[in-house]
Amino acid sequence: MTAPRLAFVLLLLGEGIQLAAIVIGGALYPAYDHLRQYISELGATGAVTGPAVSWLGFVPSGLLITAFCGLAGWVLRRNLLAVVACLLLGWYGLSLAGAGLYPCAFECARSEPTLDALMHDLIGGTGYLTGVVGLALAGLSARSGAAPWLAPLGLGCAAVALVGFGGIVADVELGGLFQRLLEGAMAVFLIAFGWALRRGGVSNPARPR
Repeated sequence: MTAPRLAFVLLLLGEGIQLAAIVIGGALYPAYDHLRQYISELGATGAVTGPAVSWLGFVPSGLLITAFCGLAGWVLRRNLLAVVACLLLGWYGLSLAGAGLYPCAFECARSEPTLDALMHDLIGGTGYLTGVVGLALAGLSARSGAAPWLAPLGLGCAAVALVGFGGIVADVELGGLFQRLLEGAMAVFLIAFGWALRRGGVSNPARPR
């Protein structure tokens, strides 16, 4: 299996595990509301789904997405913009795993933050920020290749993700919806980017003769 194909498989596994954790965890969490409650609440300290969602969902999915970013960066190692984008997106992947290692307090309450909760917010917040920038840069890195459509898609997904991040920071009533907008935009672009990489649509600059 070639590196681009392996990278795409790892990405699909990571995104699939993340989606399963959210859907199954939400079904098992009593009265869970996907529109109003954050994803992290499923893996929170004291949550009935906490350990399972954290260790079987967040951690492996984050590591698999990070592995995809690492492989993609290696494949595109002569495309500086793509490498920077993959590094930023790689931190987003690691932040997903970090959310499992450092769960937030029950219901992600911030009244008495613990060290784990503070680390959760720090790692998760920086991961979202680098992810937003990484989306835009990854799209732009492909604009001169065989998949130039990735550029507007990357910028569009970055804009949606930024709106989602703003809603999370503002802690709006529909915070769960805003977080899912962010995560959905990340997933859509990453899968599109991975597919284009697998098909040779994202490449290194031509070597000078």
